[in-house]
Amino acid sequence: MMHKRGSAIDHLQALDRAALLEGFRQRALVEGELVGTPNTERDSVFIVRSGCIRVFLAFEDKEYTLTFLEAGDIYSTHSTAYLQAVKPTEILVGSTALMLSKLSVLPGAVPIIIRVLGQTLERSMRLIEDLAFRDVEGRLARFLYGMLNRKGFKQNGVLRLELDLNTEDIARLLGTTRQTVSSLINRLAREGILTRIRPGCFDIHHPDLLQQRSQKMVTK
Repeated sequence: MMHKRGSAIDHLQALDRAALLEGFRQRALVEGELVGTPNTERDSVFIVRSGCIRVFLAFEDKEYTLTFLEAGDIYSTHSTAYLQAVKPTEILVGSTALMLSKLSVLPGAVPIIIRVLGQTLERSMRLIEDLAFRDVEGRLARFLYGMLNRKGFKQNGVLRLELDLNTEDIARLLGTTRQTVSSLINRLAREGILTRIRPGCFDIHHPDLLQQRSQKMVTK
């Protein structure tokens, strides 16, 4: 079933949600602001309330995007990755000790938070697999099909996909250029698989064909 994803904390009862967030402070990030770097000494956990944060590795002059954190995602500053807001973003920040103390008295929140963290890890592992075994077209198709299953919804009898990412963000995630992504999307549109309504918004007419493209592996 395709549906819009709600925030992780939205799945908690109102009282548990208020108790979980008590003590966390709200922080507004401007586009391009770093929340964490490999040398960050902060010992904190944050929940994305709105906006989007890119998680990436940087080596010399190259960057490798691991995932994008959206509203409802939970992450920490402990990793060796860079955490950068790609648009105006709001997060709730607290120490690791604070989060652990909350979970010890709110056992109902534990499976929800574990599930969200697992989804973030799954997206990163999927990206690594795609870079190794799929060409750019296959990676794009798999990305769109996966996002359709996570966030797609019916609009006038058609499956609508609205993304918070622009073409450049998608290109970073797929390890290619903005021009290549734009060209491939145009090809999918010419073949009638999708229609680009506006930047980041698509009507998917043939999800089955998109899924077939996503399963195409690189032959060596």
